Amino acid sequence: MRVVVLLDRFPVLTQTFVVNEVLALQAAGHDVRVEALERGEGPPPDGVPTHYREAGDLLWLLARHPLRCARDLALRVRLRRAEWVRPLRELAPVVRRLREGEHIHVHFAAGAALDALRISALTGTPYSVTAHAWDIWLAPRNLREKLERAAFVTTGCEYNARHLREIAPRADVHLLVMGVDPERFRRGVPLPGGRTVLGVGRLVEKKGFRDLARAADGLDARVRIVGDGPLRGELSAVELVGALDPDAVRVELERADVLAMPCVIAPGGDRDSMPVVVKEAMAMQLMVVATDAVGLPECVRKPWGRLVPPGDPEALRAALDEVLALSLEERAAAGAAGRAWVIEHADVHRETARLAQLIADVAS
Repeated sequence: MRVVVLLDRFPVLTQTFVVNEVLALQAAGHDVRVEALERGEGPPPDGVPTHYREAGDLLWLLARHPLRCARDLALRVRLRRAEWVRPLRELAPVVRRLREGEHIHVHFAAGAALDALRISALTGTPYSVTAHAWDIWLAPRNLREKLERAAFVTTGCEYNARHLREIAPRADVHLLVMGVDPERFRRGVPLPGGRTVLGVGRLVEKKGFRDLARAADGLDARVRIVGDGPLRGELSAVELVGALDPDAVRVELERADVLAMPCVIAPGGDRDSMPVVVKEAMAMQLMVVATDAVGLPECVRKPWGRLVPPGDPEALRAALDEVLALSLEERAAAGAAGRAWVIEHADVHRETARLAQLIADVAS
C-alpha cells in the first residue's frame, strides 16, 4: 500500500512511536513517506522519505480544482473560529505530490489533522487519524469534525476510545496500542537487583514528577528522571539526567530496578494516555509503579505493576518500597509476566499490521 504520514513536526524526540510505526510499515513492505509541516529535532531517520512545508503550486491547484478550492475558502472561514488554518498555498505542494491510491494517516488530531481534512475534501484522498492525549483533552479544536470526516480513527487506550466515541458518535474509532519492538527492548544483562527508581518523560505537570520527587524524600533508593522541561527547577530532590535519545533511554531502563509513572490530570485538563515508555520498561522486564489514572490501569497490572492514587506521594513511596523489598527472583518472575503482556498486546509490528488492515479496508 501507499501511505502518506502527515505530521505537524518530524522528527520529535518524545514521539518515538511515530518513527516506530513508519519503520514497521516499511518493514511490512508498504510504500511510506512523511509529509511534515515543520522540521523537528534533527534529520529524519535514514530510509524515511520526508518532505517539509513549502509554499507553491497554488495556481496549479486552483486550475486543477477551482470549485473545490472555493469550497475550501468557505470551510476555512468556519474552521478558523476554533483554530488557526493554514493558507492553501502551503497545502498545494502536498496535494501535488499525492499519487493515485495513496492514503493519508495523521498522528495527533491537531493542525495536521485539519490539513488532512481539507486535502481530503480537495482531492478525495481518504485520511485517518491517530488521536493521542493533549490533542484530545487539552486542545480539542474542531475535534468532532476531524474525527467524523476521517475514514477511521485510532487511539492508544480504551480510556481515550470511550471519550472519542462520546464526542464523535459517527466516527469509526478503533483501539490501536502504541507498541514497542520487543526484540529491540530485550534485556542484554540480568536485572540488577538494586534500588534504582527511574522516571522517563517531559518535566511537565501531567507526568506527576513533583509527586515522585516528594516520594523520594524518605525512600531508601536512588531516584533518577530522564527528561527535560519547565519543572526542572522544582525537582532538585531527584537526579535529573536530562533529555536522552531512544537508545540512551533503553540503556537507562536496563540499569534501573523499577519504573515510576505517577501521571496526574493537570488543572487545565492536560493528561497522558498510555505512555510508550511504560511498555518499553515492561518489555525490559522492569516492574512498574504508576497511578490508576488515564489508560495506565489497562497495562500496569499485577504481578508486574502496582497502582496508586494520583497526587498521593505517600502511597507512591509505599508502593515503590514494596516493589524494592521483593527478592531478585520475585522481580524477575513479575518482569517476565510483564514482558509476555507486551508481546501479546503491544508489539509494534502486530499493531502496525492492524493499522495496515484498516487502511486496506478503506481502499477496498
